[in-house]
Amino acid sequence: MGRKKRKQQGNEQALDAKEALRQLKRSKKGLSREEAAQIVGVVCEQIEELRHQIGISQKEYEAVTSYLTDMQKIDRMEPAKRQDLNDAARNIINLTKERVKYQNSSERLLMHQYRAMERYEKEIPDALKEIYEQEQYREMIHSDMRQLDGERAVIEYERDWAEDKKIFVKNLALGGGLLVVFLFLTLLAMNLITGTDMLVPMLFVLALAAGIVAYITVASGRAGKVLHASDYKLNRVIQLTNKVKIKLVNCTNALEYIYEKYQVENYQEFSAVWEKYVRTKDEERRYRKSTELLEHYNRTLMAALEDEEVKDAEIWLYQAEALLDEKEMVEVRHHLNIRRQKIRERLEFNNEQLAMCEEELDQIAKGNSAYADLVIEIAREHGIS
Repeated sequence: MGRKKRKQQGNEQALDAKEALRQLKRSKKGLSREEAAQIVGVVCEQIEELRHQIGISQKEYEAVTSYLTDMQKIDRMEPAKRQDLNDAARNIINLTKERVKYQNSSERLLMHQYRAMERYEKEIPDALKEIYEQEQYREMIHSDMRQLDGERAVIEYERDWAEDKKIFVKNLALGGGLLVVFLFLTLLAMNLITGTDMLVPMLFVLALAAGIVAYITVASGRAGKVLHASDYKLNRVIQLTNKVKIKLVNCTNALEYIYEKYQVENYQEFSAVWEKYVRTKDEERRYRKSTELLEHYNRTLMAALEDEEVKDAEIWLYQAEALLDEKEMVEVRHHLNIRRQKIRERLEFNNEQLAMCEEELDQIAKGNSAYADLVIEIAREHGIS
């Protein structure tokens, strides 16, 4: 598409030059000197542009021809030298792939994490051990807290039971006392009124009263002991809880400091970041090593080609595959031949146009005395002799 466009533009420029020349030849019909000068100027500019394009095309043609000649020299290399050349090319390809893989790697640390790992690289193995132990210690503290919370719940349950028991015993004493007095008075009244012997029922009431008193005494004593023991245990649990909380606070503060220092959230992330950092450093080391090796094989390949008097040895650094793959080499040669043919066609076309313009200007300068000096002057201004 681009070649067709350039050819079309060249045709349009040629038509412009032809039209200008035709107008100049018709000057006898009244073309002024100023108009003639303008037309001659257009033709001279066309000649100047054609010479410039021819110069560019000649350089391109020479470069492509030199490139094809270089390929012939490579094909004629001695087997041993060609083997060395292929080895260098193969290493260049492999090292380049490895470098591209590293450059396109998605497994990269965040910059702030990388800087933190790099800054504290020597102390991180010990820090990993420390943070692991601290997190295990924190987990143990949490376990102790849960155990103390469980013990506290049991103690508070027993204490609540003892308090409820004391209230029950108190109510029982009051109710039982009233009941015994009521029964005793009732039996006494019946004895006085009816004269019935109430000794046995009164003894039964007294036994009931004694049973209530005994139960109250035992239950109250037991509840008191439970309350006393619960208060002691609760105070002990509270003291232990406070100590554990202090340990938890200190441990948490220590861990938060370590997390902030190394830009991580926990041991798991710290370990993963450190492993990634170690891999990254190893990849960087191998990348630097591959860079050195790549430079070595680049020099080796260029030296081998220069020994064969290959003019453009550097270009083979970027298409080393063609040195190893015969099909690739044939494809490169095919494209070069096509390019050279297109350049040759462009040269032929531009040379034809240039010859036509120069011939016409020469005829005008020699055949039209009215504009001969004008043509010579304008041509000289454009560097055309």
